[in-house]
Amino acid sequence: MKTKINVILGLLVGSLFIWLAFRGTDIEGIKSSFKAANYLYLIPIVFLTIIILMLRSYRWGVILEPLEKIDQWSLFSITAVGFMAIVLLPVRMGELARPYLISQKSTIKMGSSLATVVVERIFDMLTLLMVLLLILMMVKLPAWIFRSVCSILLIVIPLFLVLIFLAVKREVSVKSIDRIIGKLPKTLSSRLMRSLHSFLDGLQILPDLKKTFYLASLSLLIWSLVGLSTYILFLSFESMLGLSLAAAYVVLVITALGVTLPTAPGFIGNYHFSCVLALSLFGIPKTDALTFAILLNFIQVMVTITLGLIFLPFIKVSLPALFRGGEQVDSNRNR
Repeated sequence: MKTKINVILGLLVGSLFIWLAFRGTDIEGIKSSFKAANYLYLIPIVFLTIIILMLRSYRWGVILEPLEKIDQWSLFSITAVGFMAIVLLPVRMGELARPYLISQKSTIKMGSSLATVVVERIFDMLTLLMVLLLILMMVKLPAWIFRSVCSILLIVIPLFLVLIFLAVKREVSVKSIDRIIGKLPKTLSSRLMRSLHSFLDGLQILPDLKKTFYLASLSLLIWSLVGLSTYILFLSFESMLGLSLAAAYVVLVITALGVTLPTAPGFIGNYHFSCVLALSLFGIPKTDALTFAILLNFIQVMVTITLGLIFLPFIKVSLPALFRGGEQVDSNRNR
């Protein structure tokens, strides 16, 4: 039932953003924009997308290492399939695929693997927001962007600090939480405490300052390459030839924040509206902006799905089983 609700929610939100993105757009103008685009620039974007996924896999391995050292082939296979699930499942339900798969293919518990993904996503969010703050010092943008970034940072930074505290002061944290949870029925409290210990195991890398900085560096490298792929596609459009690398990162961050909302499969709608909104800040015609969004989203989604399908046989899980596993985890998590 919950899965059906998620699907409906994702489709409704995606449809709304598709309508907003295409509203008032000249379809003939979009056709002309597609004809005028230089598709040769899609080739380096394909290779960059693959490299970015490899770096994501490697970074996840660094986070997982205190729990168990996983060979890079297995990690990349699971990462490729996991990101395919993120693309194919609505409302980002696919985020549960990687924790589920790694818990099935190693001794790492589901709660621990889920914690490593939380750490990974927080590093992603902090990197993106810090990059945008730096750009705001160099490029004049509307005040609402600065306010939005600060508002999100007021949520993300405290959350990150809480995770660090839980990891560094684990014993104190467990005792404090146990005093609260201990008031619940014994069966429920025991289950919650087991889940807590499992989750805290996944945070073991955070007290290691050297590795934390290493993760930050890897995150910066990953998003630098994502920004570079955005900039390369600028070169496909005559109206965007004057845009700078800083503009590419503005488009990247706003689009990335847009797809954190509930979304349809393939990020359809959210991605396109956010991208058009970002490009409008630089005076790009809506027809070119929408064509740009369609092309960049299409190439990234198709490369991700292709890699996922290629590596699916290596993890010996069928697509239906993968989706059922993710749904089962999602249901268990919300019980």
